[in-house]
Amino acid sequence: METILYNKKGEPVAYLTSDFRETIYLWEGVPVGYMHEGEHVYGINGRHLGWFKDDIFYNNEGERIGFTFSTCPVSVAKRPAKGNKSFADEPRPRWSVPPSPNFGFKIAEGELSDLLKEGLVSRQKKYPGKEEPHEKKS
Repeated sequence: METILYNKKGEPVAYLTSDFRETIYLWEGVPVGYMHEGEHVYGINGRHLGWFKDDIFYNNEGERIGFTFSTCPVSVAKRPAKGNKSFADEPRPRWSVPPSPNFGFKIAEGELSDLLKEGLVSRQKKYPGKEEPHEKKS
């Protein structure tokens, strides 16, 4: 079973799977995070992204940034087709948990998709923007 995560506009942005790691995928199928100890949301890169409590995703400032169908403050939009799931990297070591904020009713100004993308593992080329040099033949 999957739990769909909606942004503050009611648009489906991501989904939480029920696999052993409770992986979070962007709607396009890109793995960006996972659940830890039932409420902590971590990026695949190890960064603490927030908390998932009572079907609401809170950022590290305690602002509501993601919702399920039952907690979304607006009507939810029709779900488009999901992208194919990409292979999830092995999670990097977890960063320490920030102090628990006061979880409030304020809705975050930022977008859920942007916050989740902070959990991506960067894949940089060895030579960014350039082709890799060819070895010279003697």
